Amino acid sequence: MSEFNRDPYDPLAQVQKWAYRCSKCSLCKYIHVYQGEYEDPRFVDMCPPGKKWRFEAYYASGKQDIARGLITGQLDYTEKLLHALYTCTQCGGCMSVCAPYSGKDPLKTITALRERAVRDGAAPLPEHEPLLKSLENYGNPWQAPKQKRAAWARKMGVKDADKQSPEVLLYAGCTYSLDANLTGTLQRAAALMQKAGVDFGILGDKELCCGSTVLRIGDRETYLRMAHENMDMLESLGVKTVVTGCAGCYSVMGEEYPEIRKPSYKVVHMVEMLADLVADGALEPEAEVAMKAAYHDPCHLGRYCGVYDPPRDILRALPGFELVEMQRSRDNSWCCGAGAGVRTAFPEFAEWAARERLYEASEHGAEALVTACPFCEQNLRGASDGMEVRNVIELLAESVGLGGE
Repeated sequence: MSEFNRDPYDPLAQVQKWAYRCSKCSLCKYIHVYQGEYEDPRFVDMCPPGKKWRFEAYYASGKQDIARGLITGQLDYTEKLLHALYTCTQCGGCMSVCAPYSGKDPLKTITALRERAVRDGAAPLPEHEPLLKSLENYGNPWQAPKQKRAAWARKMGVKDADKQSPEVLLYAGCTYSLDANLTGTLQRAAALMQKAGVDFGILGDKELCCGSTVLRIGDRETYLRMAHENMDMLESLGVKTVVTGCAGCYSVMGEEYPEIRKPSYKVVHMVEMLADLVADGALEPEAEVAMKAAYHDPCHLGRYCGVYDPPRDILRALPGFELVEMQRSRDNSWCCGAGAGVRTAFPEFAEWAARERLYEASEHGAEALVTACPFCEQNLRGASDGMEVRNVIELLAESVGLGGE
């Protein structure tokens, strides 16, 4: 204990008690061993980089060793060390297994390690620089002009939240509003809200990035600036509820923002709102959705925020839909591989993780994979070799007669 870090400005100072107390039990490597028996040992791994490289440094327990080494000065930044830090998708699997039984949170250590690497000038990685430059120049990570952010809603007659004071703000998010392959999901979400009579509006090109990307990469200073700016904007609108379809936006605004200050609005994910609208009868799924599909829990929607039932409630309400549960589901879910800047810096690894998930779905008899996160959609579709990847919102829209294109 004499080697404890006393620097209050060092990110690792806040998590060193866990780094020094890791018992190497290996629970962080696998799905919950205390939750029951499992049929297939092929699907017991829960840590994508750990399963890929099978070396301790890639697991959460190994990250505790790295933290101690940096605290004591016994380790320095090398290419291999940074590879171990930045191939972690920050999926939270280690957190969901370790924290309930030990009170330790290895995910916070991983976050602190990245923040320390940025503070020390060893990170971000060169592959992340274009993304960060885009945030600086365009206010989004996709190198797209701000004006393009509102293009998806141009013909939908949606309220301007900055001028017309709706009760609900539909926070589109960078990825759904700027990826041409995903804007259809966003349009269907807005159409469903309109059909149900929800009083909502959007910010269009005035919408700001939530800051989740830079937070996960480890640039906390930039994140805090972006978060304060975004919270100021959202609070100035006077809306009661902020709803978003992006799991990353939902997680950072609902979980991390309140650590900065208490917001004046409630944050909900789109599937939570839509599940309530279906349950209340405001949306009535009628058309058959003949599909046998597995639901993939996005890490930031599931493990980070505990939203497991609403998307499944929607899917079970669809006539003709057969829901398949994979061995790794809910808080045992396997990450799609895209999170925390991994798809940007290590696209081949991200694709490998996604193929592992697609294979698991097929092995459980699913004909399609359904999710509720734009990053999961991007990565799973990019890795798919035939299996259809859909969003819960799309399927609901089709069943209520808003299939669109």
